[in-house]
This record gives sequence, C-alpha cells and structure tokens, in this order.
Amino acid sequence: MLASLLQLVIGLVTTIVGAMLLLRAWLYYWAVSSRHPLVEMSRRTTDWLVGPLSKIAPAKAGIDRASILGAFLTACVTVVLMRLLAGGFIAAPLGLAIAPFALLLRWALEMISWGTLIWAVLTWVNPGSPMTYTLALLIDPFLRPVRRMLPNFKGIDFAPLVVILLANVLLIFVAPLSRGYLVF
Repeated sequence: MLASLLQLVIGLVTTIVGAMLLLRAWLYYWAVSSRHPLVEMSRRTTDWLVGPLSKIAPAKAGIDRASILGAFLTACVTVVLMRLLAGGFIAAPLGLAIAPFALLLRWALEMISWGTLIWAVLTWVNPGSPMTYTLALLIDPFLRPVRRMLPNFKGIDFAPLVVILLANVLLIFVAPLSRGYLVF
C-alpha cells in the first residue's frame, strides 16, 4: 500500500517536472516571449535543474539542450525509482534501457493531447486570447499534416480530434515501454 502511494506521488511529481522541462524546451524552440505566462511558469518550476545543467549543455541553434537533458535525467530517475518500488529490476535490461526514452515520448504525447484539447476549448470560449494564440503556435506542427489530409466538413475542423486520438493510440503502445516492459 505504501509502495503504491509512493509510486503515485513520485509518478505525479516527475511527470509534472518532466512535462515542464519539455514544455520549456518547446517554448524556447518557438521563441515565445520570456514574459509569456507559460514561459514564466515553466521557468519557475524548472530553473533549479536547468540552471546548473545549462553550464554543461548550453542552448545551441534554437534548442534548449539543458531542458532536454533535464527531462531525460528526470525520466531516468523516474524509471529507477519506479522499478525499485515495484520490487526491483525484474524487467528485461533492454526494456529498462528503452524506458527513459519511452517516458519522454509519453510525456510529449500527453502534452500534445492535453494541449490540443485545451486549445480546442479555448477557441470556443475565448478565441482572441493570447493563450489561445500561443497554444495554436505550439500544436500547429501536429495539426497541419492532419489538416492537409482531412478537409473541413461544413466548416468543422476535425484535426484536433484526430490528433488527440492518434496521440492516445500511440500512448497505448508507449506506456508499457515507459515502465520498462517490452511489448513485442
């Protein structure tokens, strides 16, 4: 019971930290203003880790390498702690080697899914909001290919629904890998 509670807390905390680090890297890539609320939030929650890592891996060519490295280290720590709490390293070594990368992909897919959902709701509620514009900027690379293949149906854009569905289908395969279990 205590191990399950610890797994829940560790999973929640590391998911938030990992997602904030990936969000910070994505916001840096798109050169979102440093005064934007999303940038401020991601910086305040991750500066404790990104600050020291930026000395080792400085930003280069529009890529915030310190944030990506921090997300990877967070994923590694998460995998090790979760396996220890689950009863040790009983998974295949290859599965444990793949797990941090799969966990990064899982966090990214969850952010794409939630970001698209929040953006879709904001376009109905407050389409002129700066947050709506920023979320559109961040998820547009995922919506654009779907929009090219799937035309609007009587003015209704089904691309967000397709992106959410695709992200969740991919999560079905990525989630076991992120725990160190090989599914093939």
